Amino acid sequence: MKKILLILLSCVLTIQASAQRQANSTTVNRKAGLFKNAYKNDFSGSFTYGIIGFGGDLSTATEEQSFTKNFTLNKRINAGITLSTKVSTGQIHGQGDVYNSEHEYTSNNTFSNKFLAYGLLVKKQLNNTKESNSRVFKINIATGLGVISSEVNLHPDHFSVPDSKLNFKTAYIPIVLDFEYFFTPHIGFILSSELSYFFSDKIDLHGVNFGPKTLTKMDLFTGYTAGICIKLE
Repeated sequence: MKKILLILLSCVLTIQASAQRQANSTTVNRKAGLFKNAYKNDFSGSFTYGIIGFGGDLSTATEEQSFTKNFTLNKRINAGITLSTKVSTGQIHGQGDVYNSEHEYTSNNTFSNKFLAYGLLVKKQLNNTKESNSRVFKINIATGLGVISSEVNLHPDHFSVPDSKLNFKTAYIPIVLDFEYFFTPHIGFILSSELSYFFSDKIDLHGVNFGPKTLTKMDLFTGYTAGICIKLE
């Protein structure tokens, strides 16, 4: 009987020790998995330059072309999701007729907007690509939230109305579709289109001091840019 108890006790101790070793091994593997992330050092960036189409109260094009320059830093989280920080600078120009109901005349207003914008976006890769060392093509869509700081100058084409100037900040929502083509392991070409909605109607000063407001409530612009992209991994 004692021999049987000793054998059973030995089996129990052996099973317990084996289970403990397996548990420790699982814990170590899990911890290693946390730090052994395939995308831990997967950074990329881009610089693009292009034109802007403004959509607001004074949206008629002028002789001066609206433009934007964009700097973007990306951190890849997994195979399909990337976090992006974007800085944009440029100028918006436009003009349009504004009717003053109080004095019954129409004036052609022109404006310019020098801006600096910051945005944080989440980017989703739409196409499936096999990761390789060269010639990688990606289609991405991104959206997020940003803040734009503007210096707006408005010039009414009427002798009785003085020029106006305003510095202000407002939030905006960018929606971006871009195409990346890496023709080397670290350098590629990017084409991008962007639609940005602003939480303000002050991008063009919306005809300040021109009677009752019957104009748009939210300005927007579309941007079309091209440039280079690089991998920093």
